[in-house]
Amino acid sequence: MKLVVGLGNPGKKYRNTRHNLGFMVVDALVKSEGISWRVSRDLLCYFAKTSDFVIIKPSTFVNKSGEAVRSVAEFFKIAPDDILVIHDDLDLPSGKVRISFDSLAAGHHGVESVVESLGGPEFGRLRIGIGSPENVDAEKFVLEDFSVQEKKGLGKLVERCSEAIKSYLDEGIDATMNRFN
Repeated sequence: MKLVVGLGNPGKKYRNTRHNLGFMVVDALVKSEGISWRVSRDLLCYFAKTSDFVIIKPSTFVNKSGEAVRSVAEFFKIAPDDILVIHDDLDLPSGKVRISFDSLAAGHHGVESVVESLGGPEFGRLRIGIGSPENVDAEKFVLEDFSVQEKKGLGKLVERCSEAIKSYLDEGIDATMNRFN
């Protein structure tokens, strides 16, 4: 069993922000797989499950995402190296996708929370570039809606990320890194 985690913030206020890119990707994946979201207050998330994998959106804010990841991983007995976390990344150019394993959080508070909750960085990450404009507060930038220009390529970006997740689920992390990096 594998666990796919989309990072984002709950609520309408954050729905279309850069920080919710992880939620957008897993929403598209759940739809394409023909499965449905369910809510679990005990596991602190929305989840969709097949016989092979679980997809979650933590119901906590991004900086507390690790709590949901840990609770789901423990409940379904999923090892950290069978977890893939999808999130926005300021350090990558807008639209760039990178798959990594056992890498540092690089200042992303959601990833830091997952690292802390799992006891280390031994999990996969699908990093989605949102760029980092100069002289702009990073915390403010990630919580803003996408620009008109960014929205134009968002559908294709989400589709590419869904393909990467399907590759991860079918072929594993190494094959996915080779194919998408």
